[in-house]
Amino acid sequence: MSVLDVMQQIGLASLYYLGLTLIVRMAGKRLAGQTTTIDLIILISLGVVLQNLTLVKGHWNSAIFIATVFTLHVSLARLCQRYPTIRCLLREQPRPLIRQGRILPQALKDEGLTEDELLAALRRMGVDSPEQVRLAVLEETGHISAIRNDGTA
Repeated sequence: MSVLDVMQQIGLASLYYLGLTLIVRMAGKRLAGQTTTIDLIILISLGVVLQNLTLVKGHWNSAIFIATVFTLHVSLARLCQRYPTIRCLLREQPRPLIRQGRILPQALKDEGLTEDELLAALRRMGVDSPEQVRLAVLEETGHISAIRNDGTA
């Protein structure tokens, strides 16, 4: 294996990581925390196709691919930790979905969530209705958190 072969696989693995990062970013927070089965299947399928396009056959290429993607991922996580601007570019900000018991329809629309999905998330937290919620937020992780009117989470 030549240095050129190694550099080619590093470049292709970097393109894979960039492509996968862009796909996840374009999918939004919903994909991270409110994933349906079909969402998960689509994401995995896209990742596999992208990997097939960027991984040259061979054991050494596989090792280089894994090392490159892992290194890029760890490096990007550290950059996000150190530089809030980079973090904001790669991760969306938390978004209120309910304020003072009132659902914010535009926020649901913008985040690609339905009212039924929001209500299901509230039920998982033991909340019967939006009126019981002072604030519900779609976090940057894609999970919904809520503070009840009585101040409990």
